[in-house]
Amino acid sequence: MSLTSEGTTVTRRLVLIRVVNRLGAFAMGFLSLRLTHDLGASLALAGLVLAAFGAGTIPSRLLGGVLATRFGARTAMLAGLLACAAAQATIALGTSIPVVVGGALLLGLAYELVEPATQALIAQSVPADRRASSYSLLWASLAVAGVVAGVFAAVLTRWSVGALFLADAATSLAAAAVVWHRLPAGRTLRGTEVRAAWRAVLSLRLAAWTAVGSGYATLAMIVVFLLPLAVQAGGHPATLTGWLLATAAAAAIAAQRIVAATERRLAPTTTLTIGYLALAAALLLWAGGTVPELVAGAVFEGASGSLLLGTQQAIASRLAPPQHAATVLTGYGLSWGVGTVLAPLLGAPLLAHGTATLWLTAAAGAAALALGTALYPRIAPPPPRTDPRLSRRAPTPA
Repeated sequence: MSLTSEGTTVTRRLVLIRVVNRLGAFAMGFLSLRLTHDLGASLALAGLVLAAFGAGTIPSRLLGGVLATRFGARTAMLAGLLACAAAQATIALGTSIPVVVGGALLLGLAYELVEPATQALIAQSVPADRRASSYSLLWASLAVAGVVAGVFAAVLTRWSVGALFLADAATSLAAAAVVWHRLPAGRTLRGTEVRAAWRAVLSLRLAAWTAVGSGYATLAMIVVFLLPLAVQAGGHPATLTGWLLATAAAAAIAAQRIVAATERRLAPTTTLTIGYLALAAALLLWAGGTVPELVAGAVFEGASGSLLLGTQQAIASRLAPPQHAATVLTGYGLSWGVGTVLAPLLGAPLLAHGTATLWLTAAAGAAALALGTALYPRIAPPPPRTDPRLSRRAPTPA
C-alpha cells in the first residue's frame, strides 16, 4: 500500500472514530446544571469544578503524548475513550456532590488523551504536502458532528441531565470499539527514541509556532465561549446561536474542499493569511449585530477554521520527524490550553463594554495575525515535495 493510500484509510478511520465520539460530546455544557439543579450545589462550587475541569485538560494532553509515544496511538486512544466513558458514567449515575465532582475531575484528566494520538497518526501516514487537508477534514467533520450533537441534547434533556452523560459515555465506548477493530496497533518507541522525541519539543522553532497558535486559539475560544452570550446581548433568541453554528459547520466543509484542492499550489503562509482575513471579516460582520450580518459572519468564521487549523497543524507536524509527531503535536497543542485560559479573561471584560467592542477588538487581533504572517513568510516553511508517483497510484487523503 502506498503512503498516500494508507493516509486516506487512516484519515477516514480517524474521522469515523472522532465523529462517533463527538455525537455524544454535548454533555459538558450541562455539567453545571447537573451539579446545581440535580444535586443542589452552589453556583460558586459549579464554577470551581468547571475551572478544575479546564485546568485538567492541560496535563491530560501531556499524558496523551506520553501514552502515544511510549505505547502507541491505538493504546492512547483506547485509554482516553475508556477513561472518558467511566468519568461520564460516574457523573450520570452519581447521587452525591463528591462523586459527581470526582467524575468531573477524572473527565478533565481524560478529555485530551486522544488528541496527540489522532494528530500523530495523520502525520505518520499522510504525505507532508497533503496533511493540511487531512487535519482540516477532521476538524470540519467534528464541527458538523457537534451540530448534530446539539440536536441530540435537545431531545435527551426532556428525560434528565444525567441521560446526557450516559449517552456521552455510550458514544465514547462505541468510538473505543471502532479504535480496537479498525486501527492498527502501530510501532512503539524504545527508551532512547522516547527521550529523543521529547527533546524535539524543546526546539525554539516549535516554541515560536506554539506562541503563534496561542494567538489564534485565544480568538477561536473567545468565539466558543462568548458567541452565545453576544447573540443574546444583541437581543436575539438563543436558538439563533444554533443556526449560526450549523451555518459555520457547512462553510467549514466547503472550505475544506478548497484546502484539499489548493494545498499543493499555495504556500502555507498564503493559506494562513487568507484564513486570518476571513476570520477578521467574520468578526467585523458580527460587530454589526443584525441577523444577516451574523449569518454572513458565521460563513466566514467556519471557512476560516478549515483554512487555519489544518494548515497550522500540518506545519507543526513538519517541525520534527514523523516518529516524533506525538510529542511535537502535544507541545503545539498546549496553545489551546493557553487560549482556553486567556479567552474568558480577555473576552468577558470586552463584552461588558458591548458586543461591538468585543468583536472589533478580536477582529483587530485576527488582522494582526494576517499581517504578521504575510510579512514573515519564513515562519511557515513550505512542505517537502512528495514523490508524484505516489499521487498517481492512489487518491488523495481528503
